[in-house]
Amino acid sequence: MKFRYFLLTGLALASLTACNDYLDVDAPSKQTNEYIFTKESEIKTALNNVYVQLFSNDTYGQTFWVGLTMNSDVEFAANSSEVATETGYQRFECTSQGSGINKAWVALYKGIETANNFIYNLERSGLYRDANEEVVQMMGEAKCLRAIFVSDLVWYFGDVPFSLEPTYFREGDFVLPVVDRNKILDDVIADLKEIAPRMKSTSECTVERCSQEFANAMIARLALQAGGYTLRPDTNNPSMRGVMSRPENYKAYYQDAMEYAGRVISAGTHSLAKPFKQVFIDECNYVVDNSDDPVFEIPFAYKASGNIGYNQGPSCSLYEGTTTGINIWGASSGNARLNAFYRFTFDTLDVRRDYVNGLWYYQYNGTPVMRADYSVHNNKWSKFWSNLNTDPTSEGSTGINFPYMRYADVLLMYAEAANEVNNGPTEAAKNAVKEVRKRAFPSDSWADKVDAYVDNANTKDLFLNIVLNERKWELAGENSRWRDLVRNNKYAEVLYWTFLRYLAMGEEAGGSSDYMDAVSAYDGVPGSMDLPTYMWYNIVPNPKNPDIYPNNQLDVMDILNPYENVRTHTGYNNYANFYAWWNDGVGAPRAQCLYSLFGFARGDEQGRAYLVNNSGALTPLPFPISDYSQLPVVRYILPYPNAAIQRSAGAYKNYYGYAN
Repeated sequence: MKFRYFLLTGLALASLTACNDYLDVDAPSKQTNEYIFTKESEIKTALNNVYVQLFSNDTYGQTFWVGLTMNSDVEFAANSSEVATETGYQRFECTSQGSGINKAWVALYKGIETANNFIYNLERSGLYRDANEEVVQMMGEAKCLRAIFVSDLVWYFGDVPFSLEPTYFREGDFVLPVVDRNKILDDVIADLKEIAPRMKSTSECTVERCSQEFANAMIARLALQAGGYTLRPDTNNPSMRGVMSRPENYKAYYQDAMEYAGRVISAGTHSLAKPFKQVFIDECNYVVDNSDDPVFEIPFAYKASGNIGYNQGPSCSLYEGTTTGINIWGASSGNARLNAFYRFTFDTLDVRRDYVNGLWYYQYNGTPVMRADYSVHNNKWSKFWSNLNTDPTSEGSTGINFPYMRYADVLLMYAEAANEVNNGPTEAAKNAVKEVRKRAFPSDSWADKVDAYVDNANTKDLFLNIVLNERKWELAGENSRWRDLVRNNKYAEVLYWTFLRYLAMGEEAGGSSDYMDAVSAYDGVPGSMDLPTYMWYNIVPNPKNPDIYPNNQLDVMDILNPYENVRTHTGYNNYANFYAWWNDGVGAPRAQCLYSLFGFARGDEQGRAYLVNNSGALTPLPFPISDYSQLPVVRYILPYPNAAIQRSAGAYKNYYGYAN
């Protein structure tokens, strides 16, 4: 029986709950725990309740892959609002009143509290003190799950109220002290270092459970998070947006990241043997492989939890409650989108390009329609790739697993850390990048596209650049890109050029843009902005070949060279006006080009462009630019929810220019 189905037995533990007003979470009662933690079977059920906290649509079930994935040159949500909103998370402006952040805040704290309760009580269990092998493994799993919740809490909110003890021992005082983010990460890293050697290997369990390899990989991820740059508050002036900095001992964290990612690699239990696309198609078909790319998958339950493959992939609406005819897959929102320019950054031979970037969606009857929009679909996962999930009335709760940690990620973390520790790439670091690229390119191109490409990056800066690019192409839709850029203090630079790409394309559609040549020069590809204006296509029968298209039933689009402007289109009878981003009515680029990065950069209908400086005021966008350190910070940190501030009776305070 797959572990995710076993989890269904732990979805409701009503006898273990007690009210906690501060965190708004459920906590076990002390009396019941005396019984639960004396029996291995009961401990398993309690551990299931910790896993269940991953399933919330306010975090890993949906929000972290859609609403709280910040805009970048990879993931992108277009926005046409020319005013500030309470929930503009993806474009770097919101308020503490926004409902989305309060829901995520509560869900993350509930996960931490549930794990804290489990760990506290298991530490006092005779079965754990006697080193029962299965019970020790369960302790490791709970500590890994807690680390997941903590990592994301810190990424989104910075320094936060925190404790590793259950809150019901605070005797009515539920106002936890705010703790520095590095102290929090240090404690969690130390916790994992202690338990990881005692955990089971993936080969002894399953990637739907936290293994020793995952614990080591999580240490590496946390160490990079702790050692990298983050946005810190100006505590003397809460109205300022803060400053980017990293700890003085950052190299010690990178040393940890290199060591523990290296342990996963040396274990030899994971590989990149499967083709890139097959990893995700297998997940859509509920195939669990314990020896390939996934190191830990969030084990969603079929028809019970998780919107993976509903948010991703082609969108499709229901008609009178159902899809019809050959379309037996039901609705899909398809709203976890990718930057429209992302696909043009790939090498033409990279197999990831055409698989990941989806250029059409479906009507309820299965007719494909061109996605003539400001973004494209992320086709890594889709309910349409499933041969099992075929309910024409279905919507979300696909039960498709999400690979929270992949071996490709581990290899690239190792490469990044080794490059930093050694002030340049080692042979092992280069080999780690090569292993990822080999899967992405046909073998007859390896000499050029893999070996020469990596070996030529022989300085620290050049090698970091190819590692970050590889992560960009490998991890689309996995909520990684903005974190990678923050950690390396490159987010402002990348957003500056992301804004100019959209602005220049909008201006070019109306005549010409002064930014076009500069963007092409930054991209390093002459004419890189010469994107297709019209996309010529025919609708053709399904090729019934998964190497061409993962769905074996629905019609598809044959698009005439979607990467270049094509002047002759013999044999192609249909077209979509793909980059018509100019608004003739107001004589300016369309609002999506001007306002999708509203809290960092924006334009107006008079042809002016602005950055939002560190005090929140608008300043003319510098162009050309030679010193990226002069760019304002990206306010990716979210405010504490107003509800949490009110519960604290004023003990908590927002910085980064947010008003309480």
